[in-house]
Amino acid sequence: MKIINRVNYIQQVESLIGKGEAIVLTGHRRAGKSCVLESLAKQWKEFGNIIFIDMENPDHTDITTYQELHDYVKAHYKEGKRNYLLIDEVQEISQFEKALRYWIRQDDMIVVVTGSNAAMLSSEVATAFAGRYFDVHVCSLNYAEFLQFHSLQDSDESLATYLRWGGLPFLAQIPMADTKVRTDYLGSIYDTIFVKDIITRRKVRNVTLMDNLARFVADNTGKIFSANSIAKYLKGKENSVSANTVAEYMEAWCESYMIDKVKRFDIKGKLVFEQQEKYYFEDIGIRNYLCKDKRNIDIEKILENVVYLKLKSSGFDVFIGQINGKEIDFVARRGTEIMYVQVSMSITDEATYQREFGNLKLIRDNYPKYIITLDPNAALVNDDGIISCTMRDFLLRQL
Repeated sequence: MKIINRVNYIQQVESLIGKGEAIVLTGHRRAGKSCVLESLAKQWKEFGNIIFIDMENPDHTDITTYQELHDYVKAHYKEGKRNYLLIDEVQEISQFEKALRYWIRQDDMIVVVTGSNAAMLSSEVATAFAGRYFDVHVCSLNYAEFLQFHSLQDSDESLATYLRWGGLPFLAQIPMADTKVRTDYLGSIYDTIFVKDIITRRKVRNVTLMDNLARFVADNTGKIFSANSIAKYLKGKENSVSANTVAEYMEAWCESYMIDKVKRFDIKGKLVFEQQEKYYFEDIGIRNYLCKDKRNIDIEKILENVVYLKLKSSGFDVFIGQINGKEIDFVARRGTEIMYVQVSMSITDEATYQREFGNLKLIRDNYPKYIITLDPNAALVNDDGIISCTMRDFLLRQL
């Protein structure tokens, strides 16, 4: 399979080289971490010795403990050369951090690993690493990458295809006409995350509840709710479960990197609320797969999720905004930069126009404010410093 370089992530990794830290590529399964790792191996081959361990390759299934990992690296290490240790799905090795802690300290060793579960960077592992790692989060393909991978031109039809299938890179190898094969592939990725990163790793007992929670979030993408409200909803469906269990299971989904929890932010008070969050999927194709039996395609939920992914993949920390009892879809912060974003399928209706622009006008600062819409006639409308632009234009912007 041809590897297309995801330049943004390669540049991020290379900017961190030589700082004496491990570099950890995180993200859910099949989001593209392995391809980034392979691109780096190919790029670095002429500069030194590559030690590449793929934990999904049968040749490496005998590396199960930190001691076996250490012995393997030691056997392939070359003195007098720059060594690059690249490990794909490092969480499959028990106590891997004990071996890596030694190799990180070697001046002639660069360590880059991938992981598909946030538990690998839990406080215990972070302590064992002594804080010596950088986290580079790899998202599914953004819209610009999607066009490149699928050899498509930007158009309404291309955007509709992206909104339906999402950004898992391997889908570029499956013809668009093979909808069943593409759907089955999305299902297989969900099943792998569900079994390997949730049920097996967390030793979950209530398998049905865990699956139902993912489908509930998919059906309610972008809605504010809490563990208590979910527990009450399930009780109404004759599925009695405690709020604590719901919270624990939702944490497991977030640790798998398949679902993200987005907290609320009070714009005036500059406070982050710890309750009543929203949840979004890191790949819209998986979200749509979980809703495939629904008659309503929920286009507004999909649009909101895709804008969230654009902001996240651009390096922003993203929150749900709140001001004077009104909601701002997203408050995005990156260093000293702030951006406010509303998402609406259309703003041609006067009531919708007034609501979306009116909420943003409540914010009395000079940071950029956007309304993102599918309406082609709304491109670059400027109202009191608030810019509306089409979804296609926003997704292709360099933020």
